[in-house]
Amino acid sequence: MSDDRAGMILDAAGELLVAWGYRRVTIEDVARRAGVGKGTVYLHFATKEVLFLTVLMREQARLLDRFLTAFRADPSHALPSELARLAYLSVHEDPIIRLIVTGDAETLGALARTGADHVGPLMKARARTIADYFEIMREHGVVRDDLEPETRLHAFVATLTGFLTVDSYRTDEEIPPAARADALAYIVRSSLETPDARERVVRAVPQAIELYRSLRDLLIEGISRQQLA
Repeated sequence: MSDDRAGMILDAAGELLVAWGYRRVTIEDVARRAGVGKGTVYLHFATKEVLFLTVLMREQARLLDRFLTAFRADPSHALPSELARLAYLSVHEDPIIRLIVTGDAETLGALARTGADHVGPLMKARARTIADYFEIMREHGVVRDDLEPETRLHAFVATLTGFLTVDSYRTDEEIPPAARADALAYIVRSSLETPDARERVVRAVPQAIELYRSLRDLLIEGISRQQLA
């Protein structure tokens, strides 16, 4: 019952976060949407900040589950171009993931200021995981090594973020999300990957899986720590 109730509260908080934004949502709003009392929310989550941090952690864990499932099903999904494609499409399926991937200033900024002890280490772990992922890809000859690691990582993140951000300013309904994701994958593949990356990535997949699984486990542990009951 406790896990179900906590899940209902997180679902409600996520819906309101997307609809209204972090600053406007109150614990009373979440309780009303979840069909529970305000005290019940505090029974599970000590503060508003902890509640919404847990929402973001849960969604990121789900995103990582999707990555891991894809990697195991087909090693080519671990290519940077395919990872970018999957992240882009995931954003279109789950608006909360957009907050995570694009680093929404209002939400993450407010949480970083009020919950630095929680969000800081997790954001550092996510950044470290992406950097380590590219190092694994470099070691196995999947990505080109003519760029400095920081520059290569910046190029990837900036390209992905640019594709996601431009969607907020344009309404090209004639270009479906899948076609945009294909264009994103093409750019990443052309600029960062080696000609035989698809063959080489097979040897890198076990390490990539372990890397992302470790981050997922860290998030799951963080979620468990935030919940009081």
